[in-house]
Amino acid sequence: MLSLFMVFLIFGSLLPLVHDMQVRLELKKERLAAYETLHEAAKAVISSGSTHGERSVNGTLYSWQAEGHCVEYENFKGERERLCIE
Repeated sequence: MLSLFMVFLIFGSLLPLVHDMQVRLELKKERLAAYETLHEAAKAVISSGSTHGERSVNGTLYSWQAEGHCVEYENFKGERERLCIE
């Protein structure tokens, strides 16, 4: 009975922790891709004078605009994110 309790205690506390870590990691990966998109956008503005564009990374569509230096995307939770360089 004690060993069963220990198993439930370990998995009951570790699984939510691991899930939370995976969610945070996925959000950070998407944010990194958004910053990379801003970098690619800066290169496109300099080379071709583009004012807006889109980039797809792992099924996520990142839309950027030169005016305001912002990128918008929908994260894996379905929430819209907007990232701007100040």
